[in-house]
Amino acid sequence: MSNPNVLEKMSSTRSSKTKRESWNKSWDFVLALLGGSIGLGNVWRFPYLCFKNGGGAFLFPYLFFVMVLAIPMVMLETSMGQRVRRGLVQSWEIVPVFKGLAVAQIMVSFYYNVCYAVIMAWCFKYFQVSFMSPLPWSTCGNPWNTNRCVMAKKNIESSINITTFENSSHTDATSHAINSSHNATTTIGVTSSATEYWFRGILDVSPAIEVSGSFRSNLVICLIAVWILAYLATFKGIKWTAKIVYVTATFPFLLIIVILIRGLTLEGESLGLRYYVIPDMTKIANPEVWVAAATQVIYSYSVGSGILTTLGSYNKCHHNFWRDAAIFSIFNTMTSFVSGLAIFSTLGFMANYQNTTVEKVASSGPGLAFIAYPEALSLLPLPQPWSTLFFLMIIFIGFDSMFIAQETIMAILFDNILVLRKRKELYHAIVCFLMGCIGLTMVTQGGVYVFEIFNNYGTSGWCMFLITATECVAIDWVFGFERYWVEIKNMIGEQRGKYWLLVSWKFVAPIICIIIAGYYVTMHKPLRYRDYVYPPWAQAIAHLMSFSSVIMIPTYAIYSTYTTWKNGGSFRKLLGQQPNEIVKESRRVV
Repeated sequence: MSNPNVLEKMSSTRSSKTKRESWNKSWDFVLALLGGSIGLGNVWRFPYLCFKNGGGAFLFPYLFFVMVLAIPMVMLETSMGQRVRRGLVQSWEIVPVFKGLAVAQIMVSFYYNVCYAVIMAWCFKYFQVSFMSPLPWSTCGNPWNTNRCVMAKKNIESSINITTFENSSHTDATSHAINSSHNATTTIGVTSSATEYWFRGILDVSPAIEVSGSFRSNLVICLIAVWILAYLATFKGIKWTAKIVYVTATFPFLLIIVILIRGLTLEGESLGLRYYVIPDMTKIANPEVWVAAATQVIYSYSVGSGILTTLGSYNKCHHNFWRDAAIFSIFNTMTSFVSGLAIFSTLGFMANYQNTTVEKVASSGPGLAFIAYPEALSLLPLPQPWSTLFFLMIIFIGFDSMFIAQETIMAILFDNILVLRKRKELYHAIVCFLMGCIGLTMVTQGGVYVFEIFNNYGTSGWCMFLITATECVAIDWVFGFERYWVEIKNMIGEQRGKYWLLVSWKFVAPIICIIIAGYYVTMHKPLRYRDYVYPPWAQAIAHLMSFSSVIMIPTYAIYSTYTTWKNGGSFRKLLGQQPNEIVKESRRVV
């Protein structure tokens, strides 16, 4: 059992050269958690999941997983970072054989940020054109439009219900595929102006992944701007980032409230709200509903990505992370739900205006943010201010998630290769440049196919659940729950909830994660982009990317076991040393 004076010993043995930065104020940590975890999924994924999976009934599995999975894992990951007060790799020195988890987590964050920056570039472009009158997606007759284009305001006149695709991972490049969307109700071969603007005006999608086409110059400029801003937000370290997050993490809440109030004043808003919140309890029996709820919880709480551990490592030793985890969870869940009210009240107005149903105008992911909701906004009087506010909200929500993840990526470099700290700004710029170059492959005409590989496989669901399950096994079975609970008491004193965490960390969370990871693997289908099926070589690359992160866990375990055996080291130490032994180990370059 560890010495209760471990914290003081750790502090006294640090040199000024390796001393870790800390948050200036206690609220810095909470706001960083909110900024890093509340992202685009809260706005464009959660509302649709509620609507699709039983309305208010979806909240039952969602809140269940929040209680038994999200909150316990937030406490586990943040407490580990706070206890060791080192980077992601050094944090896993408490169970060195599982240090490959840190590599897996940082690779997931890397893939995540590369494609997240592309989404932000799309948002920047829509924000830019939101000042135009008329809005470019509200009219036909533009260079990107075809002769099958129909404006949304004419839908009611011609009794044609134009709808958008349900999920971005099922979209196609060709004009024919756009017109034959599986969601569409039209039978005469027409498409909405908003749909054509997205596919042809913004993406100009090529017919296949082999046809990369030319760069989309406007998106290239936006992508460069995104990475410049990400660099400026993080290049001076966590204290500088903390100042920025006070704006980026709070301002979106104000914008969501403004958009919600506007939505509630529109005619027909009750149509959308009924579809969104009225419970359909028959959906609860469907296992896909529970899988969707667990997946949303994992992503919206940043569990398994390394972000929580990294942010926790900047806390002072006795910071009350217990309280912060509760605050973070309440705000995270409320943001998702209130965003749904704002989105679906406006979609209800659109359905009423077009004399159709909410089911036919609702969509998820980019389909909601870049087609359905902008089309609904274009029907409002003076749509420009509301479109500007909406995309400004999306940018703020997405941007702080991106630069918090970028801080995690950079922290692992500076914590493990200390010589890089001497020229931190330069090396930070190099990393942003390299990640931006990878992102350039996603802003060509064929770039959306590359984006789908990163989005669906680089940060795939089964990887995140497997990483989370392995974390629970490493801490609560190998290191030992009782030993870890002593470390928690050393930080914040005796707390209620010990047996809740015991059951969750040791049994409920890992079992749930393993079951859902298995579900993802067994239910796997070939990667598609609407009607386009990826060729075998692209499927192979996608699977390699999916395995590239989790394979690091057994690879490092085998390597560390072999080197320990070869050097005559202690296998007991490999399976869980005390935190006060980490100080000397963490000074070495890993």
